[in-house]
Amino acid sequence: MLVATDDIRVMAEAESVQEAVREAERTRPDVVVMDIRLVDGSGIEATREIRDRLPHTKVLMLTSFDDDEALYASIMAGAAGYVLKQIKGGDLVRGIRTVGGSESLLDPAITRLVLDRLRRGKHLKMRSWRSSHRRRRRSWRW
Repeated sequence: MLVATDDIRVMAEAESVQEAVREAERTRPDVVVMDIRLVDGSGIEATREIRDRLPHTKVLMLTSFDDDEALYASIMAGAAGYVLKQIKGGDLVRGIRTVGGSESLLDPAITRLVLDRLRRGKHLKMRSWRSSHRRRRRSWRW
């Protein structure tokens, strides 16, 4: 899936969480392309461990599922990008460069899911923030 380029090299491959973490520590890559599903667990778990141990390494999640729960878990684990496996090779290379350049990336196919979820949550959080803000203002008055 990854086409050869002058500025991107495949340093290692891994099928398991432990292997992914071990190879990342050994090779210290700028970017890890991580599958959500690994043979012994979750790429999200591997991402969390890699980011804890190698904070400068960026992780681009690669999945065949447009699951917003996996997306949010990936973001919370420290992933800098999230793309679907239907991505073309040239787009994957651009995604790696984007994430490697310290930018974030969301696959356009899942952006709608993110926006819908944020809009639903925003209404609830704004109401919660307003009531919390009113309580604090009352407690600040002398």
